Amino acid sequence: MKNSPRENSIGAQMAIALQLMKRRNHQAIANAGLKITMEQLALLEVLSSHGDMNMTELSHTVWKQNANVTRIVDKLESQQLLERKPLEGDRRAYLLCITEKGEQLYKKLIPIVAEVYDDAVSCITKEEEAITISILKKMIKYLS
Repeated sequence: MKNSPRENSIGAQMAIALQLMKRRNHQAIANAGLKITMEQLALLEVLSSHGDMNMTELSHTVWKQNANVTRIVDKLESQQLLERKPLEGDRRAYLLCITEKGEQLYKKLIPIVAEVYDDAVSCITKEEEAITISILKKMIKYLS
């Protein structure tokens, strides 16, 4: 069977790897009896590690459009995992803040996601992992 150009495309291979990682994470999270998507987890992770931020800052940090982040924020807010706090001096603006419930859920998810990641990279050496991360960071910097 002949190789397709897609098989030698770094973009296609990254997309496939990402999809497979997401699938494994979703399954591991479901097996733990938790109900959260990877997109929701990404927002909780950012707010937990970087602190409160507005919608635009959060959108930039997770590399998603405001409309998509708004939808995810609405879902997290309905589950009381984050809250919107009004900004003083601007009735239209607000900060997004992780709640205690959101922080507790995030802390439960860390070892689950870490185990999936560790399993995924177990087929490569630490050196290959470091090189891959370095190359991807260069590409991200160039593309952004």
